[in-house]
Amino acid sequence: MAIEILLLIIGLALLYFGGEWLITGSVTLARKLGVAPLIVGLTVVAFGTSAPELFVNTRAALTGHGEISFGNIFGSNIANIALILGLCSIVRPIVVHKQLVRKTIPMLLAFTGLAIFMVLDPVRELEDKPGFTQMDGLILLALFACFLYLTALSTRSKKKRTLLPGQIEEVQDLVGDYSMGFCLLIIAVSLGALAGGAELTVSAAIAIARAFDISEAAIGLTVVAFGTSLPELAVGLIATRKGQADLAIGNVVGSNIFNLLLIMGVTSTISFVPLPAD
Repeated sequence: MAIEILLLIIGLALLYFGGEWLITGSVTLARKLGVAPLIVGLTVVAFGTSAPELFVNTRAALTGHGEISFGNIFGSNIANIALILGLCSIVRPIVVHKQLVRKTIPMLLAFTGLAIFMVLDPVRELEDKPGFTQMDGLILLALFACFLYLTALSTRSKKKRTLLPGQIEEVQDLVGDYSMGFCLLIIAVSLGALAGGAELTVSAAIAIARAFDISEAAIGLTVVAFGTSLPELAVGLIATRKGQADLAIGNVVGSNIFNLLLIMGVTSTISFVPLPAD
């Protein structure tokens, strides 16, 4: 059992550093290619912090362990809100930007409600088991595309320019003084770390769940979810310490939307994701 716990720790560490390296390499490459900082912040950084969830869930889906995927998504979203925002608010009081209150947070609540409906709707059940079907996954991916489109449109409005300085500062902090070739090497290494970390994390989580006679969903909801939320925690604390608390909560809300729409969309498209029995 000590070996499985050690492998789990190594796997989570690979997921964390893989996500960090992916962000650094991708942001630096994007800036060298002339991509605007705002677009980089809304896409590359958001995807990078959600990359561990994507790799873990894809691996779990391909090996038929959908309960880990289910627990990881919802556990990660809970950790993002309760743990990360809690710690960030301890470091410095968080002032929520009106854009988040009026649009982004309501969208997150709507997407969460839709996800719950998909799971519990008896019409969508597969073999009398509630969960996310392939059709649900395609719907979630379509909604994710719409979300990205609406987000891109909102950035063009002059009324939203007030967020630009903070986002530029966050992106510039992630840009390294690297050549394009080295950026590509960092990205390749990060993808390898994420893939290896996902393999170790899922395998160790399954072994630990069986050893302690607990469900895979419980492992996914707790240990795996916490581990895959480490990139969001790092970004949130750094932003809060620098006085960019709005970026911290924006990162959490954006990551949760990415998890629900993109990660669960991809996962359920690959394989049926069942609602855990317990």
